[in-house]
Amino acid sequence: MNTNPLPGIIEFLKTVVPFNTLDNDTLGKVVTAIQVAFYPAGQQIIHKGEPSGGFLYIVETGCARISITDESAEEILVDLRGEGDSFGAVSLIEGKNALFNITAQEDLIAFLVPKATVDRLLADYSQFRRYLGFSLARNFKAVRRSADAQLDLLTIENQIQFDQFMTGKRVRELMSRNLLTCDRQTSVRLAAQRMKARGVGSIIILDTQDQPTGILTDTDLRNQIVADGHGLDIPVGRIMTTPVRNIAPDAFAFDALLDMSRFAINHIVVTKNQRAMGIISEHDFQLATGTTPVGMIGDITNATSIDELVGKRAHIDRVLEMAMQRSGAVKPMIALVAELNDRVTRQFIRVIEGEMAADKWGPPPVPYCWLAMGSEGRREQTLCTDQDNALLYQDIDPSRESATREWFLTLAKKVVDALARFGIPRCKGGVMASNPQWCLGQSAWRQMFADWIDNPTPERMRLATVFFDFRSISDGFDGARQLRRQLTEMAVGKRHYARQMTANALTNRPPLGFLRQFVVETSGAHSRGLNLKLHGLTPVVDAARIIALETGIPETNTMARLHKIQQQQVLDADFTAAIDDAYDYINFIRISHHLLARGQGLQMNNFVDPAQLNPMERKVLKESFTIVRQLQDLLSRRYQFWSMG
Repeated sequence: MNTNPLPGIIEFLKTVVPFNTLDNDTLGKVVTAIQVAFYPAGQQIIHKGEPSGGFLYIVETGCARISITDESAEEILVDLRGEGDSFGAVSLIEGKNALFNITAQEDLIAFLVPKATVDRLLADYSQFRRYLGFSLARNFKAVRRSADAQLDLLTIENQIQFDQFMTGKRVRELMSRNLLTCDRQTSVRLAAQRMKARGVGSIIILDTQDQPTGILTDTDLRNQIVADGHGLDIPVGRIMTTPVRNIAPDAFAFDALLDMSRFAINHIVVTKNQRAMGIISEHDFQLATGTTPVGMIGDITNATSIDELVGKRAHIDRVLEMAMQRSGAVKPMIALVAELNDRVTRQFIRVIEGEMAADKWGPPPVPYCWLAMGSEGRREQTLCTDQDNALLYQDIDPSRESATREWFLTLAKKVVDALARFGIPRCKGGVMASNPQWCLGQSAWRQMFADWIDNPTPERMRLATVFFDFRSISDGFDGARQLRRQLTEMAVGKRHYARQMTANALTNRPPLGFLRQFVVETSGAHSRGLNLKLHGLTPVVDAARIIALETGIPETNTMARLHKIQQQQVLDADFTAAIDDAYDYINFIRISHHLLARGQGLQMNNFVDPAQLNPMERKVLKESFTIVRQLQDLLSRRYQFWSMG
């Protein structure tokens, strides 16, 4: 093994993902640590189940064969890695034994990057960390594809190891195990003393079967003892928070974070078999990541004016950007964006309702729902988004209709204006609750949707792609749930309608030509660009919506729809998994593009120039578009529609 860097290594690394994201000085430091190794064809480089050697391997020339073996020692090919590809990352970063056998398929020269160097790059460079995280997820996809019907050969342990890196840390990795507990008869004074002695912010209250029945936090002590004047000698059962929010230790830590955000809490009890085994708090996330959206949720909820809430936008953006830069997992990041946008919208509604009640308008005349439409309704928003909303109010006597409608249109205009001030632009197509067309009573919505399905026109089908993904983001009225049930009943089994929607959807194809070359925009401001949203994501969204409506599936989120469709055996499990991977990868490239534009002070858009991607990114993007095209082919066959596109 030669420890002297070869000439030209820096130039070579500039073509290798994700080293191409590093500056020259950093690459120079990497090169000084690199070792160079030669492996003749047939030599096994890494043995499954053994330590990996402490290096990330980068193929300079030659080819590496990645495989696993079944119980009869038969080899299953997982992947081939050629020039510019890397291997050994999973076991290196996780600190576990190798998950694959890796052999030189032909004479191979590799650059070996030591673990200490990789760890520094992961800690210091967000783009390096995010791309490497996603490439590890692709390893799991490769196994899933290659093993085919032999998926059971992968052990549960290996699957968990992959999942951990694909989606982030598990709750058990962040939770505090040293639980402080008491029974419900313990005095508040004693509980507070024990919390102070232990230096913790909560104590778990157990029932007679030692199962968690409540929690007492320092916030409870401030609110109910200090503020409300309760005595210290009352039992904790009188003031504890119950029921307890709980989560399993193997759940993703990000799910705990989302629960904290949704329910405005700072602690979640970790349970297994109904027994408390730990607790995870906002403080645990702060220690692990340096920031957390949970405190920001409180800031949003406590805002008392439009100006105060608008003033928080910069801080919210900073937290979102930091979270996205720290993670290679797409779905949790998008879920966080949706959660924060929901919170902001709800608080604008509360503040404006209060202002109207104090003014001449009074309180809402009837119960109502604020509806999120389009990507917001599907919980699929990113940083680059605009408004798509509507309003549904309870049916009312015709004599009061005019005044009621005026009240809700006034509310809607104020909320839309506030969201625009906050930085969520108005919809250019006018799909907003302030538009009288989209501020209607419950019966009017039901009749309109029925007309769209029974008498479709091109314009009605275009609107359906936005409106049929609705969900309510306000509380207190189940009109949206009723409308969802009615829409599902209207559309189920309507294959003629599905066929017309398919014809509409298939006018938008993935941007691949006859020889799998990218088909880019040829004119305008985004010449040479690929519209990842319109031509990459929208075909998947449309296919999922069409099949879900026809098969009676009420979900609105795209992947939730596709997984329900798979359960109905319209899609097979492997193809559904491939669509999931492709959809995530296109979104990953799109979000990376958004973050890069924002970091450079440029306006965000969905157009990516494939010439600016490295060879591996272009390769995976082409594979992703190919999978999307296969989904459209399935849609065409199902509804017996064929086009020349």
